Amino acid sequence: MTDVKEMTAEHIDEMLSLVAYAFQWELSENNRKRFGMLAENSWNFGSFDEENRLASQVMATPFKVDLFGDQHLMAGIGFVASYPEYRSQGRIDRIMTELLAVSREKGVNLSYLAPFSYPFYRRYGYELTFERAVYDVPASQWPDSPKVSGRVERLSWRQAEPLIGELFAAAERHHRGGVVREEWWLSFKFLLRKNYTYAVYFDEQNIPQGYLVYLLEPGKLTIAEWTWLTGDAFRGLNRFVASHNGSVAKIIYDTGFDGQTLQFLTTTPMNSLTIRPEMMARVVDVKRFLNDTKKIQKLSESVAIRVTNDPYAPWNEGIFELRKTATGVEVRQVESTELPVIQLSIQRFTQLFMGYLSPRTLYFHGFLATDERLLKVLEEIVPEQKPVLEDYF
Repeated sequence: MTDVKEMTAEHIDEMLSLVAYAFQWELSENNRKRFGMLAENSWNFGSFDEENRLASQVMATPFKVDLFGDQHLMAGIGFVASYPEYRSQGRIDRIMTELLAVSREKGVNLSYLAPFSYPFYRRYGYELTFERAVYDVPASQWPDSPKVSGRVERLSWRQAEPLIGELFAAAERHHRGGVVREEWWLSFKFLLRKNYTYAVYFDEQNIPQGYLVYLLEPGKLTIAEWTWLTGDAFRGLNRFVASHNGSVAKIIYDTGFDGQTLQFLTTTPMNSLTIRPEMMARVVDVKRFLNDTKKIQKLSESVAIRVTNDPYAPWNEGIFELRKTATGVEVRQVESTELPVIQLSIQRFTQLFMGYLSPRTLYFHGFLATDERLLKVLEEIVPEQKPVLEDYF
């Protein structure tokens, strides 16, 4: 009999107590409400001791994500915790083994998590995939923008919520591995988290084209999320941000890094801009992921991919043929192959097919083994842009 089981609503109080202990979480009414909402929308796995007391837990929240036009079911891992007396007993190992197997059965292709330790989660097949650009600068250094014809209006949450949902979904940068947000997640992320202010940019035709979610506190303005669909929307919202330089000492903006920063807009470069690592990701089911990736059909010649080093998801270890046929490219898992082979670990497979690292970078550093000629073939079927994520699990 295993000590691991999937938990139900009757375990929420036990789960919250463990979270409060492990993360020093304040048990305020708002936090209780947020945690209950998250637990109700998640698959919750726990390890129990001989007295049936919760010892360790992992929450996996199912989301749809849009990865360069392909929608995949993703399990967002969070609140991984153990009481101190139960640590170093392999409980998280057993939970992760069960969680990955169940996730696969439920149709999950990807999993994301925010690690407390990158080496710890790398053992479960996860690897760094998303980065953040963090601006923490004097307000006087924030670049201004010229005046535009539209207007920025501050709205209540009730007014802003539907517009934020629509604009987020319409922005191209949120289709590089970003979450397809549901209504409950928007409330969890914004309304129930902090006392944010919401500003929306409307163009001359009164059509919303961008929004800003921010927190105004003594001495600082913190941008929680910023989305724009047009250049005027960016400039209008940026001018709105810069207009605060007489009332705050600094501006903080923490956003998904897409390979470009705002430095080119500044008169004096911002010294406090940093790029930091954030979320890790992994492919849960290689075969299904490849089948659900439309760009595979652009492959110019048949190749095979050998995936290695995935002991917690052993169904991924092996050879996957991408074979061109008269009707398209077919993906088959085989014992052996006569096709030219591209070999890499599950971690590097994830980074490659999510766009974090290019085939040539992986090859140069020895993380991808193949005939150099095949790099150009591989480039036909992997993303050309970096992945971006604005949601945290």
